[in-house]
Amino acid sequence: MNKPTEERSPADFLPEKYPLLTFSEEDWSVFCHNCETLELPDPNPRRSVFEALYSHLVGVNQWLNLTRLTTPADYLKFSLLDSLTLLPVLESLCEEQSPIVDLGSGGGYPGLPLMTCMTTQDFTLIDARQKKVDFLNASIPLIPRSGKGAAASFRGKDVSRVRPDLYHHAEIVTARAVGKGVELLPDAYELLAPGGVFVLMKGQSWPTEEAPIFTEACPAFGFDVAEDTELSLVPGDPVRHIILAVKKGRQDLRKMRRYLA
Repeated sequence: MNKPTEERSPADFLPEKYPLLTFSEEDWSVFCHNCETLELPDPNPRRSVFEALYSHLVGVNQWLNLTRLTTPADYLKFSLLDSLTLLPVLESLCEEQSPIVDLGSGGGYPGLPLMTCMTTQDFTLIDARQKKVDFLNASIPLIPRSGKGAAASFRGKDVSRVRPDLYHHAEIVTARAVGKGVELLPDAYELLAPGGVFVLMKGQSWPTEEAPIFTEACPAFGFDVAEDTELSLVPGDPVRHIILAVKKGRQDLRKMRRYLA
């Protein structure tokens, strides 16, 4: 019988504790085709790393709730491919060794795939749940890279107290499947340097359910919405959105309250 999560030892997070899984040639070929269609880099040189990350995720997911996407086909499309759609955006916004923060990393997406492809930037993956941070810190050594990489447990709005070295420091903050965009603006503001960019990933309901209030609220939180890009992972799929908001000015605490009530 599996041990309860609270009884787990640090050794239970180690990748070598779990069997190495591989993607079938059929699943991998579909993934590579989708990458090519989206004009993403050839993933073949990183296949072994992606398989190692997948194996670790599936192993730990047996006892720690990290994801519902555990079949290879679902993982490759909805975790890996979806995360990698941020690559062209981030590469256009930052330079080598640029500090990047992934907000609410959870099971590691988009942070881990981006770290695999952007090997010189300094990544910090943050999540409020320590068990998930333990998982992330065990995953990061699977990725060959020269830039720094680590995970930490705190909420973005608490960064000045918990991690002053990251306070107003990041050039980019990413967030995927974390919560409502407007509720993440205070966290992104505390993490980003002036002129830094908040990169938010959202699904097809974004234009009707979140975009109007997000756009209206951004100036109160010190942001300007710069871009909203639409894409589909494969032709015929629902549209997804990549939203860029640039940190431009000061926060208006009085106006902010109406959006956070």
